Amino acid sequence: MAGRRLVLFVVLVIPAAAQFDRGVSTNNHVRIHVAYSSGACDGSTRVELMQGASSVSRGASDKNCMVDLFGVPQGTYRMVISGLGFAAIETNEVSVTSFDSGPIEVNIPQPTAKAEGTPSSTSVTDLEVPKRAAKEFTKASRQMEQQQWEAAATSLQRAISIYPRYAAAYNNLGVVYARSGDRSKEADALKQAISIDSRYVPAYVNLARMNIAEGNFPEAESELKTATGIQPQDGVVLVLLTYAEYMDHHYEEVIQDCKRVHAMNDVPHAFAHWSAAFAFEQRREIAEAGEEFRNFVQEEPHGPRADAARRELANIASFLSEKD
Repeated sequence: MAGRRLVLFVVLVIPAAAQFDRGVSTNNHVRIHVAYSSGACDGSTRVELMQGASSVSRGASDKNCMVDLFGVPQGTYRMVISGLGFAAIETNEVSVTSFDSGPIEVNIPQPTAKAEGTPSSTSVTDLEVPKRAAKEFTKASRQMEQQQWEAAATSLQRAISIYPRYAAAYNNLGVVYARSGDRSKEADALKQAISIDSRYVPAYVNLARMNIAEGNFPEAESELKTATGIQPQDGVVLVLLTYAEYMDHHYEEVIQDCKRVHAMNDVPHAFAHWSAAFAFEQRREIAEAGEEFRNFVQEEPHGPRADAARRELANIASFLSEKD
């Protein structure tokens, strides 16, 4: 893996267009270096290795922005990266083999500047956190990095008992419950974070992702619309919104939001074109669908989804020639 750099293209932890065969012969130590254009890095940066819709391995960065994943079978994967200031960014595909040695390089673009008064991923209520509560929160973060979910839940509950208006602690508690598979407690924790701070975007995004996983697209769409209303320049949330809108059959909104995110030059937005292409197909606007598939291939030229888009383009060309 020496010298490899991955292109970031979309938010989403959802099934891709194709599933991959997982290698079983060799388990590997995978190293990932997360580089930020801003130069910032901390332990809040997390990487999850995905194959199809399944999570294979996950970990958090150290002080040098390195993430170590152990026992990874040979195969083709995507990485979902989240951290301070963004909900989740997905990389293109990477193959893991027994011959890899150096780290995979992943570059995170500088987030788009927010308008004055627009909140970041830090809740305003968290600015008043007592030191004892912050200490428990930091302890929980380390435990989450080590996948010690029960211990992390205990530490976060202690932080909340010290400071009941700790929105970030409730948000992270929701993440912990998600890892343990308790959807009910996950939803309760995330909703509590929102009740404390109605402008806390990460909780809306995590709640939307939970609803997407459960197929509850109307709720996910509503939550993402709230999030993008609070942070209209967050292209990551907007791309995710186009998917929820498509699955909720709001095709005109998919198309309009694709145009919005496309205007954000520093935001990976290939998947928005994917959603818009299928939205145009549902509206029987075939030529327009072809244009969106071409935009998608231009921005994401490799991988199963790019191959699928090329097949769609071939079908569209055949359809339009027969129509003429």
